[in-house]
Amino acid sequence: MRRLVVAIALFGTLGTGCSLPEVTLKDALLTKLSPKGLEVGLNLDIFNPNEYALPLSGVDWDLDLFQADFTAGKTGFSRNIPAQRRADVQVPIGIEFQTVAAGAQKLLTTRKIPWGIGGGCSFRIPAGEPIRVGFAHQGQWTNPLLK
Repeated sequence: MRRLVVAIALFGTLGTGCSLPEVTLKDALLTKLSPKGLEVGLNLDIFNPNEYALPLSGVDWDLDLFQADFTAGKTGFSRNIPAQRRADVQVPIGIEFQTVAAGAQKLLTTRKIPWGIGGGCSFRIPAGEPIRVGFAHQGQWTNPLLK
């Protein structure tokens, strides 16, 4: 029975001509750093190859700083990605240091801040279960407090 359900779900997705969207993290900007917390702006480029709009329902993320887990979260969305088009999606992330156990002191006292972020975008498709397309990137920020 389970195989039949999986086969029907797969056929339903493929039968509608649903192709996976492409998600690229173009940039992760450190937009604010203070003794109380930080703000990061994710800039995602999403391409929808389908002949119909795909609803973006959420973006989840996991931020590492100094090659160690820092924090994770999810942002809900209610936005359509147009058919056969690219869309820039801005994801603001605000983090208060009181909610983060490790790394805050090092973050405030180090000139260069190595970071890595991974996550995924969740889309609702016309037939079947929602799909999730992942992204990941790493880089280094200059600490604006120690320029």
